[in-house]
Amino acid sequence: MQTLFYNTRFYTMNQRDEFFTACLVDNGIIQAVFKDQLPSFQGKQIDLKGACVLPGFIDTHTHSFEGGLYSKGVDCSHVKDLSDLFNRLKEANPISQMIFAWNLDENAITEKRFPTIEELDAVVPDLPLLLRRVDGHSCIINTKALKSIQWNYRLPDHFNGLLKGDLNDNAAHWFHKNLSETAVLEAYEAAQKIALSTGHTTIHTMIGDAKQDILHYPVMNQNLSHFIIDYKLYPQSFNIRKALDNGATRIGGCILADGSFGSHTAALSVPYADMPEHYGNPYQNQEFWDQFIMECHQNNLQVGVHCIGDFAINQIINAVEKAQKHHEKDLRHQIIHCELLRDDMIQRMAENQMSAVMQPAFDRYWGGKTGFYQKVLGLDRAYSCNRFKSLISQGVLVTGGSDWYITPVDALLGIDSAVNIHNPDERLEVFEAISLYTSNAAKLSFDDNQIGTLSIGKQADFVCLDQDIFKSQKIDQIKVISVYKKGIHAFSC
Repeated sequence: MQTLFYNTRFYTMNQRDEFFTACLVDNGIIQAVFKDQLPSFQGKQIDLKGACVLPGFIDTHTHSFEGGLYSKGVDCSHVKDLSDLFNRLKEANPISQMIFAWNLDENAITEKRFPTIEELDAVVPDLPLLLRRVDGHSCIINTKALKSIQWNYRLPDHFNGLLKGDLNDNAAHWFHKNLSETAVLEAYEAAQKIALSTGHTTIHTMIGDAKQDILHYPVMNQNLSHFIIDYKLYPQSFNIRKALDNGATRIGGCILADGSFGSHTAALSVPYADMPEHYGNPYQNQEFWDQFIMECHQNNLQVGVHCIGDFAINQIINAVEKAQKHHEKDLRHQIIHCELLRDDMIQRMAENQMSAVMQPAFDRYWGGKTGFYQKVLGLDRAYSCNRFKSLISQGVLVTGGSDWYITPVDALLGIDSAVNIHNPDERLEVFEAISLYTSNAAKLSFDDNQIGTLSIGKQADFVCLDQDIFKSQKIDQIKVISVYKKGIHAFSC
């Protein structure tokens, strides 16, 4: 059925200031566009009542499974002290006979520490408990979980419940792997509901243990048609054969070159400011990355690697350079997060057709003269993080993501953050910032002939906002009114 959408301003995102005021959609595709004058049309008509309309937002880096799953668990972002935390854990509803809690920042509670395993046992003695730190790179478990998990690595001699690095991943993925298939699909349904409410029509998400197991990737791949949102799946694994056997065109997303600044596991070329003899932890050597990325490149798999520190980023650039020198291809290999960068690394990324999949909200939460980056890196290096303008100016494809569940799946928050980066030299114009979540994001997945902009022949994926985003001074306060996916109403506030 044909539908005419009218009484609005559709910003196409093809170029600055380009818009139309009505469009005719048939079978999910934009068939015609109009400006100022409406056609003579007797079919279904939808009055968008003066909303500001943009292409549906695309988040290019999420842990949507965890985001949906943990949304049913205990959100610790507003916990005041350990007593408050324990009360919330006592009231938690089990999911597949396990307790999930997330978003704990030990520095933000009164005691300035993690709970001990003994304290958690007193609160949740009979079910496995997973409590994840805000950055996802540390977690705390109880004794029931300790005895249930099949450990692939040796635990510390004096274990107090806190896990980092490989042990953190080992624990988290045991919990995820032991969910029922129903619970897995329900987690993605919960994630879809949250993503639609913030204007997203496409979401990139990772599935796997960041080692060799792609977990429920086949289940999701077989059920994609059941979802309104387009999920772009990444087998989060080093198992290239499994990825190819399951029809994947990309791999990784959060396979780790290093950890995080918060856990002091991001790999740096110069030591941490607050730990002067510590450089962080590169998780693999250069030879490993050279071999892995070369094999992916030869098999036409786009690779996405989690890199925070400059040492880790440089490892991946080195590996991609070698693969491109062997056989140049436009695969747009991804540096995920891409936080601490030198000028020469930006140039090399551009020369090798690499992409930077970044999270503007990271700077919002942790940047600035008194922010967390400054504490662990010093001010000069803090201002060398999240270099959006520099990357774009050199021709690197930059896209926007949330790393949800780490920060909210909220493109408007990300756009506002990119426009207001703490370092003035790295701030983006509004059009550039929106592009991170629309046209640029579509290019990352080679879908720009279908989504990411609004024009004839493209999918009618769009989000309706209550203010003109190009005129607003507070983009993060704009509200999503409604969302349409392939011309079909998918969400209203």
